[in-house]
Parts: sequence; C-alpha cells; structure tokens
Amino acid sequence: MDEQAFNKEVGARVRAAREEAELTQSALARLAGLTRGSITNIESGTQSTSLFRLAKIAAAVRVQSAELIPDLSQTPTASDLPVHLADAVAAVTQAAQQVMEANHGKG
Repeated sequence: MDEQAFNKEVGARVRAAREEAELTQSALARLAGLTRGSITNIESGTQSTSLFRLAKIAAAVRVQSAELIPDLSQTPTASDLPVHLADAVAAVTQAAQQVMEANHGKG
C-alpha cells in the first residue's frame, strides 16, 4: 500500500466512524479542533493528518485511534496497483485459472 492509498483508507475509516457517531463534518471539526475543510480533505484522502490530530478525531468519534489506521502488513490486492499492473495481474490470474481447469478436466 502506497502513501496515497493509505491516506484514502484512513479517510474512509474516519468517514465511517463519523457517520457511525452520527456527526456532521462540521461537528467533528469542532470537536477535533479542525476546520470542516480539513475533515473533508482527510476523508477524501487528499490531506494526511498528524497522529495528534488523528487521535483527536478518534476521541471525537469515540473509537480507538488504531481503528482509523490501516494495517500495512496486509497483502496488496490488484485494486491497490496502478491500472497497467492490475490488468497484468488479472491476465495472469485468468491464464492460471484456465490451465487449472484444463488440467482438472484431464484427471
């Protein structure tokens, strides 16, 4: 997972936690000491945030800070890759599946 994908995932987790807490972006911004624009940008993944601010956001939506941070040890999926590499992975996967099906039919 690259930094851009990481920020997008943090943003998605912040948005989900905010919605679960039934807060507007403005309300979350007030509780976390940020602007609504910052919350919008964090949720969209276009703005990274400091650990301190992320902890303030977590406290405001009543979750543990770790719940807002993606696990970097997760195996990347094809959707995490640039389009040209994702297409190559899909082609290899499809070819492997065809070989397996052909071999399975011979047994």
